[in-house]
Amino acid sequence: MQSELVDTEGLARAPYVQVLTYPRISLRQAKSRIRQLKSMEVEGVLFEGHARVGRLGILGLGTVGIVVKAKVGGTICALKIRRVDANRPNMNDEVRLTRMANRVGVGPEVYSYSRDMILMKLLESQEIADWLRGLRGRGARSQARTLVHGLLNQCRKLDIMGIDHGQLSNLRKHAVVAEGRPWIIDFESAGIARRPKNVTTAAQYLLVGGVVAPAMRRTLGVRETDTLKRLLGEYKRGLSDYSYSKILEHLKLENA
Repeated sequence: MQSELVDTEGLARAPYVQVLTYPRISLRQAKSRIRQLKSMEVEGVLFEGHARVGRLGILGLGTVGIVVKAKVGGTICALKIRRVDANRPNMNDEVRLTRMANRVGVGPEVYSYSRDMILMKLLESQEIADWLRGLRGRGARSQARTLVHGLLNQCRKLDIMGIDHGQLSNLRKHAVVAEGRPWIIDFESAGIARRPKNVTTAAQYLLVGGVVAPAMRRTLGVRETDTLKRLLGEYKRGLSDYSYSKILEHLKLENA
């Protein structure tokens, strides 16, 4: 994989400024963002990843931000840079909600932030579908149960806190496997003004209608979905501990 480390000052030059002020070059914005990076003690950006902006490797590109690797001291972190055409003036709400989730062990840790940037823990991760394809032989069912249980428990914590992630209907982009466990990522669409539905949307994706659902059901030994749908409906109505425990019991996850 080709990689290129560029010091913070160098980000104002082409082609790197294309990433710093994506999707349109703005030297005024570039100067402001370089000042912000320096305030967060970012020494440089490592252009590396499977996604691309021109010839430059990046970790990801979304509707709000572009994610790259950043060098801070001897540590490589994840840096989310607000798009200049984003539908928000700053990253404050995303930081606030991510840090709320961090307090209960959910999401990558936020290290520092500025108006246009968030510096976070870097997860060397893989998508759930890729992880699932790699399961083989004895222990596969146990590992899958542990993953699903861990992910649903994180969703349950968010539900209890009143945080709705907002994008868990597509877990491919918003939940990954790293360091041997699942992680919910990217809280850019999260909110607390609406009723949370993290458990129900994640379970629907994993076991009912998502692209990984057929393989996940086979691995877990789930033969039908009608009972699960009913239990998810009961949970959705009250968000109670009891209704959540019935979902875990049905999926044989209580001791996973």
